[in-house]
Amino acid sequence: MTRIAILGAGPIGLEAALAAARRGDDFRVYEAAATVGGHLRRWGHVRTFTAWDMNVSPRMRSALPDAPRGDGLPSGAELADDLLEPIAALPELNGRIHLRTQVLGVGREGLLKHEAIGDPRRASRPFRLLVGRPDGSEAIAHADVVIDATGTYGNPNRLGDGGIDAVNERAFEDRIERFLPALAGDAAGWAGRAILLTGAGHCAQTAVRQLAELARDAPGTRVLWAVRDATPDWSAVAADPLPERVALNAAAAELAAGASGAVELRAGCVTEALNGRDGRIVVTLRNGQPEEIEVDRILACNGGVPDHALYRQLQVHECYATSGPMNLAAALLGETGGDCLAVGSHGPETLINPEPGFFILGAKSYGRNSQFLLQIGWQQVDDVFTSLIGQEPPVPRQAVATSGPLG
Repeated sequence: MTRIAILGAGPIGLEAALAAARRGDDFRVYEAAATVGGHLRRWGHVRTFTAWDMNVSPRMRSALPDAPRGDGLPSGAELADDLLEPIAALPELNGRIHLRTQVLGVGREGLLKHEAIGDPRRASRPFRLLVGRPDGSEAIAHADVVIDATGTYGNPNRLGDGGIDAVNERAFEDRIERFLPALAGDAAGWAGRAILLTGAGHCAQTAVRQLAELARDAPGTRVLWAVRDATPDWSAVAADPLPERVALNAAAAELAAGASGAVELRAGCVTEALNGRDGRIVVTLRNGQPEEIEVDRILACNGGVPDHALYRQLQVHECYATSGPMNLAAALLGETGGDCLAVGSHGPETLINPEPGFFILGAKSYGRNSQFLLQIGWQQVDDVFTSLIGQEPPVPRQAVATSGPLG
């Protein structure tokens, strides 16, 4: 019986858990959050671009026939509550999911990263996982296979140029929000403030639309929107088949053009430094010449990146450009643009690392490439369980496509 450790109880982690259960493996799912779908809940108030029928995998539908159906667009919270929670409650997963339990590091028992290179001894030694438990204590767990499905949302990019901290950024950490907050009703105290918003992707576009609505109801709210691209295209897709994504792109373009009067676009700008003055944050933006602006809060919607500290002692071959596993990254870099809905699976061989039995799946496997779909993650799970670590009873497949938060 194969011992499998699955890191992360999001859509791909639970998909892998269902696959392991069907094989009769001895598996455990480790989730740092208090509930399954911890990352989904961080943007729980936002709706996806894709319908329920595109967000439930064939394997999940087979295990949970009453899972939501139809063309309604679920929010992140609804995906967690109405899909992932019922999946986690299935008898075959009972007792296998450990919440508030974070894997702090993964290594090979008796070996360091530089030892036994290309040697079968690595495959013969179990993985050793340092696990932080809910009571604050730590323990060691062992596994024959490790699946890292922790995603990238929990590791946001920094504010400064070149991806590093802006000067003094860490000193203002308590006034920088790095995850999309629920702005309706001003529960977090954003109304009437001067706000710096950074980023140009779908998360930032969603934020600016909500901030503009907040400004409409709360005079004095001012939004300065700084984006790196001098001529942003807002990630618009030609002949886009997703109406909600079209609407978001259009709204972002209108607000950037000054349609609301509350949003001031700073295109081609990077954040250079943060300083304090009279209780406010003085932000130095740079676009050729530096410009100082005073704000009360900062909303940094700059995307997330893989955190490879987890497996720093394993022989993982990462792409120097995208931080994704090298084989998959090479396949993705060989493609040219286009819409994420057109991206297909790249085959099980792209999931193989030099470290035997260690697999990175889901959004984290795409590194800094934002074109990941849940559909791809489901295929990755199939590839791992049917091609790389053994066979599983087949599940009827259907044409599906989905998105992560806002894309």
